[in-house]
Amino acid sequence: MLRPRILIALPLISALLAGCGDDEPAAPQQSSPSVSGGQRGVLETIDALQTASRKGDGDTICGDIFTAKLARSVEAAAKRSCAEEVREQLFSPKAEISVGRDIKVNGDEATATVREQNGQVSKLFMIRHQGRWQVDRVVPQRA
Repeated sequence: MLRPRILIALPLISALLAGCGDDEPAAPQQSSPSVSGGQRGVLETIDALQTASRKGDGDTICGDIFTAKLARSVEAAAKRSCAEEVREQLFSPKAEISVGRDIKVNGDEATATVREQNGQVSKLFMIRHQGRWQVDRVVPQRA
C-alpha cells in the first residue's frame, strides 16, 4: 500500500525580487491583477502553513490549517498522530514554496498550485470553514 505523500514545505508567494548591482534604470512596473478577498484568505492560510512548518508546529497544522478530514487521513496513513507525522515530514526551518497565480475560488471551495523549492508541484484543495480557509486535500502534480 502506498503511503500518501504530504508535499508541503511552504513560503507564501515569492517575495518581490529586487535587482542588485545593476546600474541600468529599472523597467516600468506592470500592474498585476488584484487579489480578491477569497484569494487573500487562501494565501494567508498557505502562509500560516509555511510558518507552522518552519516552527515544527504540528498541532497548529493538524488542528487549524488542515481540515479534520485531512488530519484523520494523515493519522490513518501514518498510524500515529497527525501532529507527530507532520512534525517529522513537514518541519523545515527553511521551508519555501511559491504559489501560482491560478488561485481559484468558487464559493467556499478553492484550489491553489504550489511549487516547493525542490521542484515538486502540488495542488491544494481548500474549503472555507467558519470564515477561514483550510487545506482539505493535497494532490501531487507533474511539474
